Amino acid sequence: MAKSFMLLALVASASAFKAAHPMPSLPSSAVVEPSLPSSAARALALRGGGVVDGGTWLKAFSAFMGMYAVGFVLAPAMVIEQNFDTPYDKYHLFISRLSGVAFLTVIYTLFQLETAAAVPIALTMSCITAIFGPIYAELKLETKPAHKMAFLMAPLIISGFLAL
Repeated sequence: MAKSFMLLALVASASAFKAAHPMPSLPSSAVVEPSLPSSAARALALRGGGVVDGGTWLKAFSAFMGMYAVGFVLAPAMVIEQNFDTPYDKYHLFISRLSGVAFLTVIYTLFQLETAAAVPIALTMSCITAIFGPIYAELKLETKPAHKMAFLMAPLIISGFLAL
């Protein structure tokens, strides 16, 4: 039941990521595209391109972080039980829900920005979250095997650098 509700909430919130009034873009003459040396451009063209699209990466970031955030908001006790070998109390539940709301707010805010501005912010958030979240927890806290799933952030971060 809880899984169905979380899935429904996630699908229902997808429309929140659409900007009602997108920011106007700069005229194409004002945008300066970086150029690669001809040898690098030919190599990338040969293999079909090599840079991750920023918009695609931002959606992947939002899905990854958004699923954790929805879990923190709707089922913080389950998230704590799955990841940590410690009992939780009302203070853990309170701060977990607050953190989930903050993460969802950041994700929504990133979609209000131009992709070129949002990707570096989201990548910085990913790196800082990885250090103060899963890495710290694995080194200093009693975690369960399920907590290792958080290390799926590594490919997300690596591909984020490729999206810059």
